Amino acid sequence: MMKRIRIVCLFAGLAGAGILLQSCSELKENLPAPSSGGGNVHEEGWNDVSSDVFHGRFLKAQQPPWNDKECVRCHAQSYDGGVSQVPCFTCHPSYPHSAQFPQGRHTVYLRGSMYPLDECKLCHGLDYDGGQIVEKGCMDAGCHVDASGLKKSPEVCNTCHGVFRAAASDFLSSAPPKAVAGETDSTFPGVGAHQPHLVTGDLGLTVQCQECHTVPMVWDAPGHIDGAPAEVVFNDTLANLTTANGAYTPTNVSYDNTTYQCSNVYCHGNWVADRASSPNQFGYADSVMTGDKFAPVWTSGTAGEECGSCHNLPPTGHISASLSGCAGCHPGVVNSAGEIIDTSKHINGLINVFGTERTF
Repeated sequence: MMKRIRIVCLFAGLAGAGILLQSCSELKENLPAPSSGGGNVHEEGWNDVSSDVFHGRFLKAQQPPWNDKECVRCHAQSYDGGVSQVPCFTCHPSYPHSAQFPQGRHTVYLRGSMYPLDECKLCHGLDYDGGQIVEKGCMDAGCHVDASGLKKSPEVCNTCHGVFRAAASDFLSSAPPKAVAGETDSTFPGVGAHQPHLVTGDLGLTVQCQECHTVPMVWDAPGHIDGAPAEVVFNDTLANLTTANGAYTPTNVSYDNTTYQCSNVYCHGNWVADRASSPNQFGYADSVMTGDKFAPVWTSGTAGEECGSCHNLPPTGHISASLSGCAGCHPGVVNSAGEIIDTSKHINGLINVFGTERTF
């Protein structure tokens, strides 16, 4: 009797094991095979954007559109590989957005990845205004538009720095604040004294961007998007203006990225006015008048804007006896209180005396 029970139990165990093995085998056949990254279980054309079976078109055709439930079965909810061991980010690091763009802040991803805008064009079109896969463009969401609602490319300068809602044609609006990471405080080097230099009415003639920077013709020009601080190069004429009737050119014009100081620039007092070539020689107490070669700190705020900081009042080499104020010789530039009343005539590369402008 005991032997019969053992035989029945053994038979039942073998039968159960057979059923279990058969079930496991069927389940295994329905699972995608793990891949090292080179395998592809999809039909030909799945990764070809021009194909009718391209996976972008497949996702777009889902109900609701872009429902990725089929994808996450193999690639995991986070799209980082799952059982397939093939992350979606291998081919397009910026998509799916839900994993890479928390709360829609794609700017964080783009800045950290050195602005791979070509990835955006794959779906949103070469002009970002809608493509074959995603009709909705970067402008249609009301994001990349100016204050008037006019569309503007994500590649315009004031997208990353400056006034985002300014028109694309407003070139000076590209200057901070804000800086590329959103900074607005003038103590931050990326902000500094941009606005006092650029806004007519503060210091003098409006300074153009090219005075201090090499302005790129396109956003991805070499050296533009590189993670380093913006280079200050003084390519234009104002910082290194020739004075003393052509006899004096500032040397060692520079900006120090450590101390944040400009040095030896004309616009902060590195100039010479020559008496011999001046039609108003009576103002000279010496053969020349000179500025003070002030080296302002870019992040010092209004401390670098004091009258007399770039040249003495009056300048060195100027007569001071019986001087009743700046306005006596420089009418239309300053008033009797010594305040600048026409900034277009101040720091503009010319000498304005008795209402007449002439070269140094």
